[in-house]
Amino acid sequence: MGADEGSREMKPYASHAERGPVVGVLIAFLLLAVMTMSASLAPAHEGHDHGAPPVAPLTAVAPRVEASSESFDLVGIVRGEAMIIFLDRFGSNEPVTRATIDVTADAATVRADPRPDGSFLVQAPWLAKAGPLDLVFAIDTGEIGDLLIGTLDLPGERAIGEAVGESSMAVLARSPVLWVIGFALLVVGLVLGRSLAPRRNIAPQAPLAVPLASAPESDAESDVGSKRRVGAVIMLAVLAIATSARVVLAHGDEDHGAADKPLATITSPAAAVDSPRRLADGSLFVPKPTQRLLTVRTQPARVQEVSRTASITGRVIADPTAGGRVQAAQGGRIEPSEDGLPVIGQRVVRGQVLATVTPVITTLERGGVREQLAQIDSSVAIAEQRVARLSQLEGSVPQREIDEARRELDGLRQRRRALAPTLAEREVVRASASGVISVANVVTGQLIDGGEVLFEIVDPAKLWVEAIAYDPAAVADIRAAVASTADGETLPLDLIGRSLTLRQQAVPVQFRITRASPTLKVGTPVSVILQEARTETGIVLPSASVIGTANGEDVVFEHVSPERFIARPVRLRPFDGERIVVLAGIGEGARIVTEGTELLSQIR
Repeated sequence: MGADEGSREMKPYASHAERGPVVGVLIAFLLLAVMTMSASLAPAHEGHDHGAPPVAPLTAVAPRVEASSESFDLVGIVRGEAMIIFLDRFGSNEPVTRATIDVTADAATVRADPRPDGSFLVQAPWLAKAGPLDLVFAIDTGEIGDLLIGTLDLPGERAIGEAVGESSMAVLARSPVLWVIGFALLVVGLVLGRSLAPRRNIAPQAPLAVPLASAPESDAESDVGSKRRVGAVIMLAVLAIATSARVVLAHGDEDHGAADKPLATITSPAAAVDSPRRLADGSLFVPKPTQRLLTVRTQPARVQEVSRTASITGRVIADPTAGGRVQAAQGGRIEPSEDGLPVIGQRVVRGQVLATVTPVITTLERGGVREQLAQIDSSVAIAEQRVARLSQLEGSVPQREIDEARRELDGLRQRRRALAPTLAEREVVRASASGVISVANVVTGQLIDGGEVLFEIVDPAKLWVEAIAYDPAAVADIRAAVASTADGETLPLDLIGRSLTLRQQAVPVQFRITRASPTLKVGTPVSVILQEARTETGIVLPSASVIGTANGEDVVFEHVSPERFIARPVRLRPFDGERIVVLAGIGEGARIVTEGTELLSQIR
């Protein structure tokens, strides 16, 4: 009976011992599965390249073909089972909407159908095939004929499914390191699994006198030891998984594909995201449809000899020979004319009555004037009586005495006529020149002093620019000059003269505006660009080609391929207000964006 009980008591321990290796194997396979799943996720981890990705990312583009010549830029984009062709001029990037395009592939020629938006549609059976496809485009616009050749890479329909359904065993096949780690984990699992089995401390022929109460203690100690070993195994498993994850994360810094693949061609045309974006190398990908929406235009760079330029500041002034100021000769009260007081913006002609000035006399002054008038009236009466008496004695008195009496009477009368209007006479204020009222400093009833400026008249067709040059050499030999306002308006100038007297250590220079703008105002600050007789080598571009960056650089965008643009820092000078001269940064023949630069700079 003791042997039977001993054998029955040993069976549980034997069962644990048998399950130990099995548990170890399961743990090893579990670790191996975790590492395999981590490795299978590694190719999807961003930051490295494993060749063509199995699943197209958000930055993928539809399959397309590009071809260029000296005359045309052509882009064909596959949408489903059709291809849309965009044809532009190579130099200017202007869309070509009227042309005949014949597309040849696999010895079959298909003519592209024009669309209302200016593109062309091609539907052909060879668009349903997979793999690279050589295309020949025969273009005829009536004026220019050209032949373009390009390669279109069409992926298979099941490319995405095969990539997504790739098994973990395929990942293991590509990673021998995982096989080595998996085998090591299998051995460790077998060893640890065997260690889970409790040791047999009771011999088969043990004396029956041993108390049965000691068996539970051995079982308890065995369970405690088993739990500790299980905990150790779990800790090792966690460490193994962490090490695997670390290996996988470190794997993300490697590069297993081509280093220069800014865009991934999507394997499903229906899932394409053809949106403009800034690529990792800083260049811009701008699809042809977007270029047409933004009206992007280009110009080939041409190196040429141009005049050296200098820029000075100035402001618009009125032509002193065409305008003028209106002032009152004496103080008094402003009274409107029959047509009322003129207002700013009103056109007037020379000699037109603008206002009247009524003299203002105090009570004391008025009393003095009246006293003088009374004395003059008394003298006039005495002089009249004397002239009348001498006239009766004519012939008996000398004629000279009669004439003197008459002249004295005329003088007294003139003095009265001159003094009497001071009480009520008004001064008429007239326009000194023809033009437009620019300044009006009066209102009805206003009291003014003598010599005060009442109105300023400006002829808008005759304006000048006065500038100051701190470098006398810049204005020593001027071939041409233009003025540029803050809003980009350009004003051609003619040199009037330079001052021989310095003003604040600068030379004043005056110019006449040869083509005035109706919106130009006196006092507008301008930048005067002077073209000197000396020349330099540069590339002349429109001012709209240049845009300033946040770091203070001036950049232009070069059109390097039909749908790709690169920002080029440049060194430049203003040329004539509407154009600039690029001195360094771009080379001969580069296609530079002249319209749409501001919109391209906002692409992120």
